[in-house]
Amino acid sequence: MALLFVIALALVATSHAGPESIVATGNSPSYVCKSKNSYYNVEGSCDSYIRCSDYVAVYQLCPDGLHFNPDVRYPNYPCGYPADVPCLRRGAVQPAQPTEECPHQYGYFPSPSATPDNCGHFRICIEGRAVDLDCPTGLAFNPDTSRCDWPSLVPSCKASAYLGFSCPAVDDNDDRVENFKYPGNCFYFFSCQHGNVRLLSCDDGAAFDSASGRCVDEELVNCTQY
Repeated sequence: MALLFVIALALVATSHAGPESIVATGNSPSYVCKSKNSYYNVEGSCDSYIRCSDYVAVYQLCPDGLHFNPDVRYPNYPCGYPADVPCLRRGAVQPAQPTEECPHQYGYFPSPSATPDNCGHFRICIEGRAVDLDCPTGLAFNPDTSRCDWPSLVPSCKASAYLGFSCPAVDDNDDRVENFKYPGNCFYFFSCQHGNVRLLSCDDGAAFDSASGRCVDEELVNCTQY
């Protein structure tokens, strides 16, 4: 998932620099460009900024769906996804530019095919065009964070139905972690705590031993019985 974020931002940086206009020129520090090469945020805006290059100040606007990151150092691309760059009451954003496929030109959004029982689907939008993807095994897309997350932490997801397993009922004060085998695959297992289920996998070279409830050397596990 992290790699997808990096690739998507690289595509943004190379395909769209945003509207720009020169707001000041010069070859020495000014009231706008106090540093020769730098970025400055625009007061009252989450997605516009000033780019100073050789003390020339240029007003720029991040692509729709992205926010200006005031912590980015020049010349790195200064716009990022809202999940990574919260606005934090810095101001407003530009009007959305939706398409038939996407609510914004850029961003991560739930897939139309996602349901509470099948919540691992999401889509990434680049220049208003959607690419549908799936979260890694055992994770669900969380619209609140625009990331893949544990299903039990996604309000719109029915974790037990999605993963195909319900944890035994436990007392609210019971902090024990119980593990259960995953039918048909000895390298995965269900882990339960406070009644919440997660699908986990053993490390390379290990398999789940249902007798001990933990991962052991795979040579010690008869995977044919799964």
